[in-house]
Amino acid sequence: MAVPPSGFEWVRDASTTLLVRSDLRSWVAPLLRAADAGWAGYTIRALTGGRGGTLLVCRDEHTAVVRPYRRGGVAARLWHDVYFGWAPRPFRELCATEALRQRGAPVVEVYGAMVHWLAPGCYRGSLATRYVAGARTAWEWARSAGGAPERVVVLRRIGRAARRLHDSGGCHPDLNLNNILLCPPADAALAPDVVFIDFDRARLPGRFCRVPRTDLARLRRSARKLDPDGHRVTAADLDCLEAAYWQAPAT
Repeated sequence: MAVPPSGFEWVRDASTTLLVRSDLRSWVAPLLRAADAGWAGYTIRALTGGRGGTLLVCRDEHTAVVRPYRRGGVAARLWHDVYFGWAPRPFRELCATEALRQRGAPVVEVYGAMVHWLAPGCYRGSLATRYVAGARTAWEWARSAGGAPERVVVLRRIGRAARRLHDSGGCHPDLNLNNILLCPPADAALAPDVVFIDFDRARLPGRFCRVPRTDLARLRRSARKLDPDGHRVTAADLDCLEAAYWQAPAT
């Protein structure tokens, strides 16, 4: 196996390989393994978004978001949650996300990833990340946002966060309104913190992202797919977000 990111370690047994944060190993490793036992001893709650299956998993004082890997499109009819290869996607996503976090990018905090080997080169996988109470996706926010002043503040915040992500070398493989989290700030009077999630298939081309317009165009397409008539996310909203992106100082 490759060298893990700083602060992470491999945990292996006969059919399972985990990559977990060293300081959280005592509870993250059992939590990830608990899926195979039907989450016995844990409290679970389904979360919305993505392809379904994402869970909030709790036991005692420990909480994590666990996202099983599931296929989309035609492949989902054949394989659903089975993947092939010797470089599993959960480990690649963890490494890419943690690399961006260490560069200062506003990304979700990863706790660990697990691969359960069904046969050589054939696996199911999952990823555990930090749960932020009260967080909403940008799409959830857009459907209930207040007046123009609040919208402008949040949209500019998202635009500047996207610039930080790109300046850190991260090009999001699926930048859409459901992969942007707005987290409650420590001071309720301030705008929410912005965190990006779901870096499956992410690549780190270098210190600086060279294709920001591709990500921004993808974000516009996702907004129109979710809101074809532009009632919740208007063209002016997207223009405001992009203006903040281009006006943000390079890091």
